[in-house]
Amino acid sequence: MAEQNDDQLMSLYNSGSMPAFELLYARHRAPLYRFFNRQMNHAQAQDAFQETWSKLIAGAARYQPKGLFTAFLFRLAHNVLVDQQRKRMRSPLDQLSQGVQEDGQIVDPDSLNNSMVNVERQVMHAEAQKKLYDTLAALPLNQRTVWLLKQESVLTLAQIAELTETSLEGVKSRLRYANEKLRAGLQRYVR
Repeated sequence: MAEQNDDQLMSLYNSGSMPAFELLYARHRAPLYRFFNRQMNHAQAQDAFQETWSKLIAGAARYQPKGLFTAFLFRLAHNVLVDQQRKRMRSPLDQLSQGVQEDGQIVDPDSLNNSMVNVERQVMHAEAQKKLYDTLAALPLNQRTVWLLKQESVLTLAQIAELTETSLEGVKSRLRYANEKLRAGLQRYVR
């Protein structure tokens, strides 16, 4: 079944094949979750992630393989994101750094051979990651969405334009401005 493309897996899922859905989920869960996690706190990202998969399941019978499955999935995700942003319009954007999770590993000082270089690298990495999330949070929603869609999916700029209901030139412009702001915000961490 792994050799099946996404459209074929959706067709199999509509015929009742749960393994087909599980394979689709396995293929797309990481980029979809990162799309949300980079835009909202951890709890909100989990909710949006689950809602997107729920919408996919609910609408599976209506799915028509007209293009990339990824475009369909990220269209659902974009709509969920917009809905959640509207719900939170009354309050300021949550700090993305609240959703930043440590990798859960405990650093054993003996394993570092008491090397200050390794400790410094870890600190710099954590600082750079937090700065990235903070800089992403500061981007306007339309720039952040386009940048994350480009990073987390295999969508072309034309597909992103269609998904976000923006012109191709608008997507290019938003992507350029987002890249400039991210580059400026992360200048200290880029060699």
